[in-house]
Amino acid sequence: MTARKTKQTSAAAIVPGAESSITNRTPEVIAAEIRSIDQQARQYVLQSAIEIGRRLTEAKELVAHGEWGDWLKSNVNYSQSSANNFMKISVEYANSQSFTNLSYTQAVALLSVPAEDRETFATENNVAEMSTRELQAAIKERQEVEKQLAEERERLKATELAREEEQKKREVLNVQYQAELEQRQKLEAELATAQEAATKPPTKSSTTDAKTKTELRKAEKALSESQQRIASLEADMKAKEDELNAKVEAAIKEREREMAEQARKREEESAKQVAELQEQLRKNNNTAAIKVKVNFESLLKNFNNLIGSIAEIENEDQKKAISERIAKLCDDMKAKL
Repeated sequence: MTARKTKQTSAAAIVPGAESSITNRTPEVIAAEIRSIDQQARQYVLQSAIEIGRRLTEAKELVAHGEWGDWLKSNVNYSQSSANNFMKISVEYANSQSFTNLSYTQAVALLSVPAEDRETFATENNVAEMSTRELQAAIKERQEVEKQLAEERERLKATELAREEEQKKREVLNVQYQAELEQRQKLEAELATAQEAATKPPTKSSTTDAKTKTELRKAEKALSESQQRIASLEADMKAKEDELNAKVEAAIKEREREMAEQARKREEESAKQVAELQEQLRKNNNTAAIKVKVNFESLLKNFNNLIGSIAEIENEDQKKAISERIAKLCDDMKAKL
């Protein structure tokens, strides 16, 4: 008897008073009443989930270690995952007024969105008007985008570190190269002095002449060795330049391959959506849906052509700028849906 009375009281708490005159009841009035009841029901369910979560948290602290699952099964008939959801909800939504219109399943789904981004995400996507399935799909899409951005940041970071490392190696080689050039200039000056001394008329002292010739040979040998070292350094620098260019080219090709793969996946997903639309059209024979299908296929074809054109751009800065503009356009289009 008590349980029945409690149930009747709860239901009565969210049903507005009856209209005083039946002539005032219109479809618009009834729709407003339905929306009001739906909103109150959502608030009641979510608040109830918060209260349940608080009490489960309190009980868990009192139940002996290792007995929590058995306690749930015996006393409240909740699985541990359901209990965890209730307890998380009691923490995440206890002091927030921004999520009062959410259903329990929507609130659970939003737990996978970081707390600092949750309110913005809910507002931008009008979560209260979404079905749970639509919300889960939107969250999954967001997570995939974040994953791609994180991977892109890591890729750019690794590329930049590699570029910096190569630059340091090239700077070291350049310092060695400049030192060798200075040494060669010095040796050329010594060789010129020795050659000048060798062209002077012979003196009486054969020892002095022999010394001059020895110095000349040493200078010529040292100059030859310096020139060989310079040639080796130039070859090393050229090899480093070629290696860096090869890495950049490989990175560009890999990025193009990834973009092509992403385009392929989008095309497969779009084909799947088109197939679903076609099936819906077959069932409903909906003229408006036919227009949607035609326009969607045209949009898909143009988008794939656009992705292919972007991949052909050699200037990375230009390619990045265009990609960002396309991403912003997609966001704007999504916001209008």
